[in-house]
Amino acid sequence: MEGPGTRAGTTGSPIRSRKLPVPEVIGLSRAVAEKVLAGAGFPPPNVRFDEAYEKNDTVIGQVPERGSLLESDQPVTIRVARISWIRYLPSVYRPKRAEDPSFLRDFLWIFQQVLDSVNRQVDDIPDLFNPSTTPPEFLPWLASWFAIAFDETTPEAHRRRILREAPLLFRIRGTKAALVRLVKLFTGLDIDVEENRWPYRGFRIGVASTVGVDTMILPEISMSQTFVVRVPKTFEEVGEDLLLRLHRVIEAEKPANSNYFLQFTDVEGVTEYVGMRVGVSSQIGGEMTAEGSGETNEQDQV
Repeated sequence: MEGPGTRAGTTGSPIRSRKLPVPEVIGLSRAVAEKVLAGAGFPPPNVRFDEAYEKNDTVIGQVPERGSLLESDQPVTIRVARISWIRYLPSVYRPKRAEDPSFLRDFLWIFQQVLDSVNRQVDDIPDLFNPSTTPPEFLPWLASWFAIAFDETTPEAHRRRILREAPLLFRIRGTKAALVRLVKLFTGLDIDVEENRWPYRGFRIGVASTVGVDTMILPEISMSQTFVVRVPKTFEEVGEDLLLRLHRVIEAEKPANSNYFLQFTDVEGVTEYVGMRVGVSSQIGGEMTAEGSGETNEQDQV
């Protein structure tokens, strides 16, 4: 059971709400008043419409008053100036004086509030497409426009930063500059990309097929469609989680017909590794060197 002024926390233990001083919002526009109350730590206010001589959407009253202490999870009630629809009806339906009670006027306020909530949602549609103002639950949807998938561990502020840069990066998608920047945004690594490079020469019958020197069986690879990604860390420093995220970013952003190879700082230079050596490096059933895996075993195995 939760006592007054408490609410359940994420760990199951009650979290006691704080009493906060209510700021002055009378005379402000409704939009500004809502921001002031949110900045003071209060939830969205309860809004009541009232006829007044002030400009539409001006706050003409608030409960509780300025300086009063209120639980932080309790909304402030504000009265907002509006023109009642009853003014557009024949005079027989209107009260003689504005301050006189009127059931019909109060009844029409209900429909005005419903229509107002719909209009506000329509007016706020541009905010849904702005990475800085869209609600957190809309961030994955907005990211899908740029074929971006967020990791669950990515903080909200970092997601918004990525989306702010996404339109510019989308124009140059598939280029070296875009890949380097996206890897930086998603992993924090300052990689270097060498295009048209590959660390293996491969097995070419009649050209380079000397047993024990350059005999490595690989799929057909065009040097114009290969690149090496230099990672400024050792394999152990990167770790499995970051390595998996790095592969995901590269796979998603590289041209579909290209191949890549990860190289870490503990391996110097992009060298052309020798292939199978009978009796030296021809172990069957051992670990294979994987393309794009970032592992550069000293012993190339079949």
